[in-house]
Formats: sequence, structure tokens, C-alpha cells
Amino acid sequence: MAALAWTLPLRAQEKYPSRPVRIVVQYPPGGVTDVAARLVGEVLTRKYGQPVVIENRPGASGIIGQQYVAGTPADGYTLITGGLGGNVIPPVTVRNLPLDVVHAFVPIAQVAEFVNILVVSSHHPATSVRALIDYAKRSPKPLSYGSNGLGTSVHLTSELFASTVGIDLMHVPYKGSNEALVDTVNGNLDFCFSNLPPVIPLLKSGKLRALAVTSSYRTQQLPDVPTMAEAGVPDFAVTSWLGIYGPAKMPAAIVAQLGRDISEGLRQPEMTAKLQAAGFEPRPLDSVEFARVNRSELERWDAIAKRSKVALEFGQ
Repeated sequence: MAALAWTLPLRAQEKYPSRPVRIVVQYPPGGVTDVAARLVGEVLTRKYGQPVVIENRPGASGIIGQQYVAGTPADGYTLITGGLGGNVIPPVTVRNLPLDVVHAFVPIAQVAEFVNILVVSSHHPATSVRALIDYAKRSPKPLSYGSNGLGTSVHLTSELFASTVGIDLMHVPYKGSNEALVDTVNGNLDFCFSNLPPVIPLLKSGKLRALAVTSSYRTQQLPDVPTMAEAGVPDFAVTSWLGIYGPAKMPAAIVAQLGRDISEGLRQPEMTAKLQAAGFEPRPLDSVEFARVNRSELERWDAIAKRSKVALEFGQ
């Protein structure tokens, strides 16, 4: 017993991590969130020499995975992916969520951003953002746009666009972004905002026309496409982003360590190239920087949701 008691302080001071780490992805395998998690896992395995297990727990728009991780020990050995679509938009648009997402998790590191893009059918009369705005103001009825559902980032981005430029729009929600893109190609919708990766093949085939990217910078994949600000809509910058979170009560030292090591690892040229190849804009941030972004985005999108009167009940 004396020998056992002597080892207890040593165990309490074990260097982190001393065993495998899990990253829970609350969506199915193969999606962009899953890809981002696996790249972070690669970074941590190289840094620590410990296996990093990617565990997919999809369901209920990410809530199932979030509930699971929120109930695990806050010791740094179970982490979870997150971002604008899971950690910011639902808390400000959906009532009666079964989990207090904002306070259940601590931001650890931002991984990357998605550049969003405004597109119209190649047959649409608007050939620029200004032309689309003018067309909307002349139209006897509101222009139609599609999104991947009520209260999503694409829905709110479109409403932000409408309120910024002073036009009326008709929202057509779909179950997924691909359906909205198909109806934009077919001319059933006037325009659509979308994440960049699924749009690129449709642009290359000539089925869609790109009017602007919503980021504050031009994307490397489409360097000739202007930003919204360059296209005549100042102070309009919207990107989707992904990061790594942990249970709220994780030790601050482990949060800081992980944030530093993930962001530094993702800045290496090899990892930057892998992120870009997957369609991301690399934007690694440590825990302090990421917490600031997370807080700012909550405030911004809460104001947008209230102005747009977007309020949903969980399970709708």
C-alpha cells in the first residue's frame, strides 16, 4: 500500500497525452468535417506519438455527437469537431435545443475556412453582383434563392445579403445543398450561396456562373472571381469555418497546449497543401484566437438571426 500511495502523485502528473486521443465527428464519414478531423489527427499523432482515433457519431444535425462528448471526462482525451454550422448557428436560431452548445464546449483550435460563393445559372441575365441587385430591384416579385435548410448558414448569409443591399427575396429550403444547386442550374432559382467545393465542377462545366466569393479575400481555386466587397457590396465578409472543441471543463493548460500544437502543425507546408487540396482555406488559430472568433461570430449571427426573424423549434 505504501508503494501504491507513492505512485499516485506521479500518475496525477502524467504528461499529456499518455494514451490515445479520440476526435468525435458528429457527421458521417467522408464529409468535409471528417476530412478536417483526420488531418488534425495526423498532426497530433506526429506531435505526440500517440494514436488519434476518429469516431463518427452522426445524427440529429450533430446533436447526438455533441451530447456524447459533453458527457465524457474533460481530460483532453475526447475532442469533437465543430464550427459555424454546429456551434454558432443552432444556438442563435433554434429554440429548445437538448444541449447548451455554447457552454458545453471550449474552443481549442480553428482548422480552416470554407469560402462561400454566390452563383447563378449560366443562362441568368445577371452577369455581376451589381447586375443581380439591379435585376432584383426591377423585378415585380422577389428573387428566389435556395439553401440547405431553415436556419443554416447559407440561409442567414442570403438574408444578410438581402438586408445589406435592400432587396426582397423568397427563400426555398432544401434537404441538402446539392438540391439547391441543381435547381439553380436549371433556372428554377435566381441564385444560390454555397460552399466552394461542390460548386467548382459546375463552374468548370459552364452550368453555373460565379458572381463573387463572400470572403474578404480571393480564393486560390478561383482567383479571377471578385470578393463581394470588390463587386460593390462593402463590409460583406462571410466564411464557414471548422475547428476542434473539447468538453467545457478541460484543464486550461491542456486546451492551450492542444491549441498551440494543432495550429502550429497545420501551418506546416505539407499540411497546408493537404488542406487546400481538400478545398479548404487554411486558417489555423490557437485556443485564444479561436475563442475570440467563436465569441465574435456568436454575437454577429445572433444579430443577423434576430434581424431576419429566423426562429425555429428543435426537430422541425
